[in-house]
Amino acid sequence: MYKKVYGVASQQRSPFTPGSIAHSLPGRDVHRNRIDVSLTNLSVYRQLDGRIHVFVGPRGIGKTSLLRKAQKDAETATFTTVWATGGDSVSLCVDLANELGKLVTEKWTATAKVSLLETLKTIRLNFGVASVALSAVGGHDTPEFVGAARALQAGLTAAARGVMDAGGVGLVVFIDELQAADPVGIRALAYAWQHMQAEAADLPAAVFAAGLSHTPDTVAKAVTFGERFEYRHLDNLSHDDALRALVEPARACGVGWELPALEAVLAETQGYPHFLQEFGDKMWEAAGYPGPGGALTMHHHPAARDEYLLARDALFRSRWTQATRVEAKFITAMASLGDGDVKRKDVAAEMGTTSTAISMARRSLMDKGLIAPSSHGTMRFTAPGFAEYVREHADIDDAG
Repeated sequence: MYKKVYGVASQQRSPFTPGSIAHSLPGRDVHRNRIDVSLTNLSVYRQLDGRIHVFVGPRGIGKTSLLRKAQKDAETATFTTVWATGGDSVSLCVDLANELGKLVTEKWTATAKVSLLETLKTIRLNFGVASVALSAVGGHDTPEFVGAARALQAGLTAAARGVMDAGGVGLVVFIDELQAADPVGIRALAYAWQHMQAEAADLPAAVFAAGLSHTPDTVAKAVTFGERFEYRHLDNLSHDDALRALVEPARACGVGWELPALEAVLAETQGYPHFLQEFGDKMWEAAGYPGPGGALTMHHHPAARDEYLLARDALFRSRWTQATRVEAKFITAMASLGDGDVKRKDVAAEMGTTSTAISMARRSLMDKGLIAPSSHGTMRFTAPGFAEYVREHADIDDAG
C-alpha cells in the first residue's frame, strides 16, 4: 500500500483542497450514515423529521464539507434543498425566505406560487420589527415575534407543499454557521419547527445545520426548548482516518505515499483536517504534481514542510490579529499553560483576575473560532500548534 512507486508521468492537479470543500470525508462515516437514515426515513415514511440536526466542532474540522456532502446526497435522492448561512447581513429568517423564494419553478401550480410568495413577503416585512420588539423585552415572545415566527412556519410549510405538488420528494434545509445567526432567527426557526410537528407532520422535510463548538450554548440562550435540536460533535481525525485522508485522494490519482513521509505529515498535522489538506497539497506541489505511477516521498518533505509552515503561520497570524488586546492577553495566558486542554480558572489566575471577569473575552474568542470548550470548565485552541506559535511569535501590540 505504501511501497515506493516511481516513474515519469504527466502532471495532475492536486487532489487536496485546503480552504475548499473536501472531496472525501474519512472519519465521518457515522455522521454520514445518520444523514442517510434521516433521508431514507423522509422518503419512506413521508413525514416531518421533528428534530433539527446540528453538526458542531471547531473551524477547519470539516463541518461545511459534511453539510455540503449531505446536500449533494439529498439532491441525488431527488430532494429539493435550500442553503442559508448564519451571520449574513440579514436575519436568518429573511435569508431563508430569500432562498425559499428561489424554489418556484414552472412546475408549481399558480396557487402554490401565490401562497409561498405572499408568505415570504410577510417574513421580509415583519422580521425587522420582530427583532426590535423581542430585544426590547429581554427575549420574551411578543405578538410581533409570534406573528413573524408563524410567518416563517407558513413559509416553510408552503415551500414543502409546493415542492410536493410539483412532483418533488421533499424539502431539506441546510444552515451553515448557525452560531453566528441572530438570536431572533434561531428562536423563530425553533418555534416554527416545533409547531410544524403538530400542524404539518405529513410533510417530508428536514433541517441540517453546522456551527462552532459552542453552538449549543448559543441556541440555549435563544431558545427555551432546546431539545428540538440534536447535536453531533466533530473532532480531529484518528490516526487511521487521518491516514485515509492523505492516502485515498492520492491513490485515486494513481499516486502513492512513501511510509516515512506519510508518518511525518501525520505527526505534524495531528489529525486536524484543514492541516492534512494543506500539507498534502504542499507535498503534491513539491513532488511536481505527479502523474499516475508517481509517489510522495521524504525527498519532497523538507520543501513541502517549509511551505506548509508558511501557510499555517499565516493562518495563525490572521487569527492572532483578529483578537482585541483583552483577547490577546487571554490567548497569551492560555498558551502559557500548555498545548492541550486548560482550565478556565487557571487562565483567569494567569491573568490575575476572576473567571467571571474573563467571560466576555472567552465568549468572543469562541465566536471567532479561536478557542472551543473541551469539557466543563476547560477549553482548548481549535488548531494544533497555535499555543506554540503564540509563545514563540505573538506580540500583544500586534493584536487588534
